[in-house]
Amino acid sequence: GINAEYGGGGHGGLVQKIIDSQKQYSGPEKQEDKVPIMNQAARQKERAMTKKEIDQLRAGIQTLASSAAPLGKVLDYLQEDLDSMQKELENWRSENKYHETAIKAEESHMEKTLEPLRDQLEDTEQQIVDMINKINTMKCNIHTNDHKIGRCYRQ
Repeated sequence: GINAEYGGGGHGGLVQKIIDSQKQYSGPEKQEDKVPIMNQAARQKERAMTKKEIDQLRAGIQTLASSAAPLGKVLDYLQEDLDSMQKELENWRSENKYHETAIKAEESHMEKTLEPLRDQLEDTEQQIVDMINKINTMKCNIHTNDHKIGRCYRQ
């Protein structure tokens, strides 16, 4: 992993690289005097490039940190919104349950109210059938009696 690449030490790769760079730059001045001028120029160039890399990494980390803060706030608001939506869902479920109960109670009340009316309708329909049967019987009797009267007159 990253720690193995940079010698372990319990630090992340970036921190370890910064520590290593600081160790390179903090070496004794006396050794630099012994280094030939070519090596000193190459070393200064390397230091400048390393410093530039460190500055770029710092700028990147600062940008990342400044971007992460608003994201954290958005996540906080997201949690609040989720909580609010959850409460609203519970309210709608509760209201739905209340209305379902009210509808069932109204249906039950309506059935109790309609039951005597249905019985009355059934009785009335039966009375109509009975009356029609009586009318038909009377018509048949009238027709039979007309026939009898007609035979009496012909005789």
